[in-house]
Amino acid sequence: MCVRAKRQRLSSQKTASGLPWYRQPMLVGLAVGGAVIVGLVVLIIVFSRPAEESFQVTRPVGQDFLPEMGDPNAPVTVYEYADYQCPACGYFVKQYKPRIDSDYIQTGKVRWIFKNFAFLGPESVWAAEAAYCAAEQGGFWAYHDKLFANQRGENRGAFSKPNLVRFARELGLKVDDFQQCLESGRYREKIQNELREGQAQGINSTPSFLVNGQLVRGADYLRLRELIERNLP
Repeated sequence: MCVRAKRQRLSSQKTASGLPWYRQPMLVGLAVGGAVIVGLVVLIIVFSRPAEESFQVTRPVGQDFLPEMGDPNAPVTVYEYADYQCPACGYFVKQYKPRIDSDYIQTGKVRWIFKNFAFLGPESVWAAEAAYCAAEQGGFWAYHDKLFANQRGENRGAFSKPNLVRFARELGLKVDDFQQCLESGRYREKIQNELREGQAQGINSTPSFLVNGQLVRGADYLRLRELIERNLP
């Protein structure tokens, strides 16, 4: 009597799909699992897209292009003269630039402008040209950091043209456009002009800085900070 009634209750507890009640959790689990898998696939597709989508090819940046950071109306303007092969420049970028960025550039106190002082040999010039080619695609600062992260001594092949193209590829730049720019040499004159400009300002080594026109030689963070503070309102 009790066994038959129990069977009748079990058979009557079916869903509209025809599945008994005790198989419903399995159906729900499969549905949820499928949704999770689909979501993971979508995320993989999104995050595996080529990084080049974050850059846009525009046009040559021109002889008057200034790679700069910060508020253009900041009370203090700092010009940094550097060579991408210079170890002291690399040390400054890694050790001190983040502090200046957080304390002064991001707070609107300093406008920071980068200038090439490419005097250590042909690879210095090629690297400087490559950074300006990256600027055509909106990638100057990313490429700037990539160069300093890959220093390997002076004129030892670290900044050979094949390596410079490889850096562009690793950053997601459009390599064909970048390579055409690099081979064209269209920024050679700009880089030579920056070297002469720096020399006219009394610069003879790297890194050197002009803080509202006042010269700081070497990676002297304390002196640089002192001058910035002195020129703040």
